[in-house]
Amino acid sequence: MDIRKIVDEMSIEDLCGQVLCYDVQPGDTPEETYEVIRHIRPGSLFLCGTPEPDREKLKKKVEQDRLYQKYATELTGYPLLTCTDIEHGPGSYCQGLPQLPNPMAWSACNDTALIERAGELTARIARKYCGMHYTLSPVADLNINFRNPLTHVRSLSDDPDRVIRIAGAYARGMQKNGYLMATLKHFPGDGVDERNQHFLTSVNSLSKEEWMNTYGKVYKALFKEGVASVMVGHISCPAFQPDEIDEYGALPGTLSKNLMTDLLKGELGFEGCIISDAMSMIGACSRVPFNKLAISFIKAGGDLVLFPEPQEYDYLLEAVKTGEIPIERMRDAVYRVMKLKEKARLFEETNVEDDIQDVESDIQELEALSQKIADNAVKIVRNNVGVLPVKKENGKVLIVKVGGSCFNDKPNNHPFEIMEKEFQEQGWQVTSMFFAKHKQLKEILDDFDLVVIPCHADIHGSTLRVGWDNIMAFWRGYVLQHPNVVFVGLDDPYKLFDFPYAKTYINAFGTAPTLQRSVVKLILGKIESKGKNPISFREFFQRED
Repeated sequence: MDIRKIVDEMSIEDLCGQVLCYDVQPGDTPEETYEVIRHIRPGSLFLCGTPEPDREKLKKKVEQDRLYQKYATELTGYPLLTCTDIEHGPGSYCQGLPQLPNPMAWSACNDTALIERAGELTARIARKYCGMHYTLSPVADLNINFRNPLTHVRSLSDDPDRVIRIAGAYARGMQKNGYLMATLKHFPGDGVDERNQHFLTSVNSLSKEEWMNTYGKVYKALFKEGVASVMVGHISCPAFQPDEIDEYGALPGTLSKNLMTDLLKGELGFEGCIISDAMSMIGACSRVPFNKLAISFIKAGGDLVLFPEPQEYDYLLEAVKTGEIPIERMRDAVYRVMKLKEKARLFEETNVEDDIQDVESDIQELEALSQKIADNAVKIVRNNVGVLPVKKENGKVLIVKVGGSCFNDKPNNHPFEIMEKEFQEQGWQVTSMFFAKHKQLKEILDDFDLVVIPCHADIHGSTLRVGWDNIMAFWRGYVLQHPNVVFVGLDDPYKLFDFPYAKTYINAFGTAPTLQRSVVKLILGKIESKGKNPISFREFFQRED
């Protein structure tokens, strides 16, 4: 397949469509989606996942998605690339499919063979069952600043070598047979700032030397693994951008020639496809006019625009016709997109999905593998008064929930449901409280054999810290005087910063059902604490190899 010849023969209209990855949202009707496809002739579609656990309904969604794919391919004459976020297994696309523990739990498990096999099974299921060719994962960020509200358990570690080892295993597994192309994100690297690039242009403030020894080391090593794509975030790295700084700070990576062309493609030698993070995010759209977003990304060295508005096709078309975007730059971008499609085996005459025979067996294996990773990840960090393991076979447990949703102020019980059910299945009577008050607890604490305090701060928020609504449960210290109190850090592994007085503390590294079950089994002595700390945190605990 001569990709260069294919690109050289494309019209300007073809070129402008191929660099767009349009997002099909759950509320979009087929009529609306077909109209957008007709107008922008996209080379790729981002197909949002579904919270629906019913696999029959998922099949109907995938059938419609395949019709979009067929229509776009016939319209443009080039195969359409489908992608989504599969950060922790196919369950991150559909609740009815196996969900891996969060990435930091993979690092705590510290078993590359398990993670590589998980990646391979994920790819088989995603390609065959969900019709996906390309995933915007794994996260390659370093969790350097514990206050960062985005990285924590989405990242693998604060150690470059650990990230290289674990992310490399997952990407290697996914790409093994060309079933699912991987993406490293979020270049030039999240995890240094304590702010959220969804809200503003965040900053990677490392010096050149520090960056090359950390993030640069990660990217160089994973490029050698053959990872097909890199997502550039709305993150600046001023050390590499002396001429791209104004009164509002350095440009985000998505608008930076210094970062995408000079550093990523030049000094680091990346030859794959560069996709933007969502260009609707404030970290990008606050820096240039709307009609210049896609144009600026392509001019600076980007190849594939994520979440464009339909009119951005027209802006690109005009920019190429007038020479604002040189035709050579546009052809280079499309060449990289088409090479990504070739790696995903989209130009093969036979149906690649026919290679995957028994996907139901893959689903069963991945479910078991996910639980094994979780069992090997959960970590007892403190057991200062010998509470663990709990000696009683059954009894009454009070679960005092700490957390909530960053998108609204109503309690969100969902992250804790599996933990409650697991205690019940183990023969325990469960009482749960959200936004508990100390006076309420004082009256009932003596009735319980065990108090478990799971702490959960939703990812994508603006902070991980505990607020007044939750902290009132600890006022006057009544709950802390119970003889059997266990704190559990879900998601955020840094809750000893908020609860330094916790005498018994477990890090679960996520809220996945597998991890919640593992936590209960760990508390009750059904499994041992095998996890290796994937990060170091001040005086509280050190990374373990």
